[in-house]
Amino acid sequence: MNLSALQHLIRAAQALAENQPVIVLGSSSLLASFPELGKDQGPLTTTFDADLYPDPFDELVAMMWHEALGENRSYYLRHGYHADIMRDSIVDTFPSGWRERLVPVPGADKAHALEPHDLCAIKILVGRPKDLSLVKFLSDAGLIHAEKVRERMALIDLPVELRPRMDAAFRLIFEA
Repeated sequence: MNLSALQHLIRAAQALAENQPVIVLGSSSLLASFPELGKDQGPLTTTFDADLYPDPFDELVAMMWHEALGENRSYYLRHGYHADIMRDSIVDTFPSGWRERLVPVPGADKAHALEPHDLCAIKILVGRPKDLSLVKFLSDAGLIHAEKVRERMALIDLPVELRPRMDAAFRLIFEA
């Protein structure tokens, strides 16, 4: 996905829901801060979805977006990319204060994206190999900073037994 595709997807979502504000979550949120990641051989060129969250959350809007813009729907078949619609419970695992750090999506009205360090803390929490690889790429490219990611990790409200796994993933990325 590139920034132009993300902007197009946001406009389509807002056209369906009376200009509903949108928050972009997931890897595609990086395009708001680093549009170059969707160009040439950037890591987002093989991403064909954007995680969209209606703000404030509205289940009817979420259902409508899913039906119109979801995977294997007509929008996807025509444009080659789609929206994954996030539900309200997803934000429970985000670092506290994440809303205050949202980044405006360039060229998109009423659309914001996760700040990259918040996204990286979430990716480390999830711990999938593809997520950890993306965080490693961002670190190696100098686009994120280990200390900021660690600070954001500390802002995630988690059971204490999950912390060692997160700390191990952090060390794997930043101390390898």
